[in-house]
Amino acid sequence: MKKDKQVALLLSSLGGGGAEGVCVNIANGLAERGYDVDLIVLNMVDASYKLRVSTRVNIVSLDVGRIRFAFFPLIKILKKIGVNKVIVFNYELTVLVNLLRLFLRFECVVFSRNINTMSVRFAEMGGSSFWVRRFLNPFLYRFYFKSDFIINQCRAMEQDLLELCPELIGRTCVIYNPVAKHIEEYVADNDVSAIDKEDYFLCVGRLEAQKAFHYAIHAFHDVLKDYPYVRMKIIGKGSLERDLKKLAADLGVEGSVDFEGFKENVIPYYIKARATVLTSLYEGFPNVLLESIALGTPVLAFDCPSGPKEIVVDGVNGWLINYQDVDGLARSMRKVLSEGRGGSVDELRSTLKGLTIDDVLDNYEELLAR
Repeated sequence: MKKDKQVALLLSSLGGGGAEGVCVNIANGLAERGYDVDLIVLNMVDASYKLRVSTRVNIVSLDVGRIRFAFFPLIKILKKIGVNKVIVFNYELTVLVNLLRLFLRFECVVFSRNINTMSVRFAEMGGSSFWVRRFLNPFLYRFYFKSDFIINQCRAMEQDLLELCPELIGRTCVIYNPVAKHIEEYVADNDVSAIDKEDYFLCVGRLEAQKAFHYAIHAFHDVLKDYPYVRMKIIGKGSLERDLKKLAADLGVEGSVDFEGFKENVIPYYIKARATVLTSLYEGFPNVLLESIALGTPVLAFDCPSGPKEIVVDGVNGWLINYQDVDGLARSMRKVLSEGRGGSVDELRSTLKGLTIDDVLDNYEELLAR
């Protein structure tokens, strides 16, 4: 295999997150285009997406529980496979690879995929422990930006990154997340416009502070006053599950909110929902919105940093709502219930031009050829 057709992709796990899903799609796509692809993960614990990985992709587990234990196993693997181009889908793993290059003189080109709005991430870390503020945060800042190239998921992310670190000018690009291959295949094989909608709103994501599902529950509580038959389904797991269930109970809506847990296949939930709701404090380029729109279901999204503004077309594929405006979200939910989806399924899907897996793979190939 020629070196220019060999690449390693690094990520923490094959768990069911957005970054993991994008990584698997890119790995599979590059392998189908003739690349020798190694997909390196810390371990195979809770590897929900393992079955989505193509047999053409070589999965390598470092068999470590935390990133700090991956230093020597990673250098051993990278030297063994002899790769000279690495795409990293994790901040801390990016720092680790850049440290390997610095201290062990390991030569490879590092492409880092920026996961979230960087300024928000650093602001959050600034409110953490003394150790995070004084040591981890500066350490991450210094060594993450040593990457040769940083891939941003949308233009707002790139702008934010360059404002934070102007010396990166000329070393960044924008490659949008693709609509997942299994979503595209489902739409090709099924007429999603013929599927009857059910009376529920859908939330999908980790039950953590970033996703801020408490806003969705508060808005839903308001909507129930006029539409007592409607439900909310929340798919995902996380540390805030108990708190969110308590909130639903405190508001008296626990009988109308279904906590479905993690689901490997969310398609049946998307296609029957009235709308998919995103209330995140910040994002990168939220796959949840892409998947919902591709499957013919409109979205209601806070105009958070960053991503929704570059996806949502008001009145066509959904509605963009002022950031953290719970009353505005409730109004939009009522609008969906009273007026319907907005545009037709074809109109919804037309807003995703340029976001097929083939479009995005073309961008990655162009980047790897640099």
